[in-house]
Amino acid sequence: MWLISIVLLMVALWWAGHSEWHLNRNQYNESPTGQLMMVAGTTYKDEAGRIWELQPSSKNIFHQPDNTPVTLPAVPYPNLVGAPVADPMNPNLKFLSPTGRGGSCEVIMQPNGEYLEEGPKMGTYNYGHPSGIWGNLKHAVLDVAPHFICGDYR
Repeated sequence: MWLISIVLLMVALWWAGHSEWHLNRNQYNESPTGQLMMVAGTTYKDEAGRIWELQPSSKNIFHQPDNTPVTLPAVPYPNLVGAPVADPMNPNLKFLSPTGRGGSCEVIMQPNGEYLEEGPKMGTYNYGHPSGIWGNLKHAVLDVAPHFICGDYR
């Protein structure tokens, strides 16, 4: 019985990873408008008033360059007021903005201030906002697992 369950889980993950639902998720993703200004701690607000949460490096490992230190610009993150100290080994910053649907928009800011918008390390819309036990579980199942099956977004 457990073998059938594992096979069914693998088929479901393969289907989810190659489905239109997964590959077209970025139709719901949005980027910040203008500069991001620190409100408090790791909370930022864009020029349209939208709240963005800076994620810790531990929640950003899949969006960093591959094991190579990056040469940082003289002024890293020029469109971020209240920027953290830049780390050449983990230079990309991950921001999440919760949506009213239980998900979150996700952007990856590179040290030059541009958002990473293509390739397997770009930010993608999250169907499950990774907050709390339930949110982290939804994020792992709905967002992370399908990405490992297929990270080729449209």
